[in-house]
Amino acid sequence: MTNLAEDLRQAADAVALLRSSRADLAALPDAEALAGQKRIACARRLLDTYAALMAATIADRSRPELGHSGLAAQQGYLSPEALIQNWTGSSKGDA
Repeated sequence: MTNLAEDLRQAADAVALLRSSRADLAALPDAEALAGQKRIACARRLLDTYAALMAATIADRSRPELGHSGLAAQQGYLSPEALIQNWTGSSKGDA
């Protein structure tokens, strides 16, 4: 069984090793630039997985049968999607 938190931590560390300035990235050899892009994609996929799991958690805590005691309703939203969209600044589709 994989540990999502550890996988994300390792992926983020691998991306951080690329450095952060435009000059640092421009100085990378072609093969390292391509490998760096792959590291970033891996980290993004893991982060997207986390986001989906958190959205599912918020949706579960906002189930319609919970009425006004549901998480979204407690925060003043009609749906978990609206809550996530507002809190994250994301689009409706992303929420």
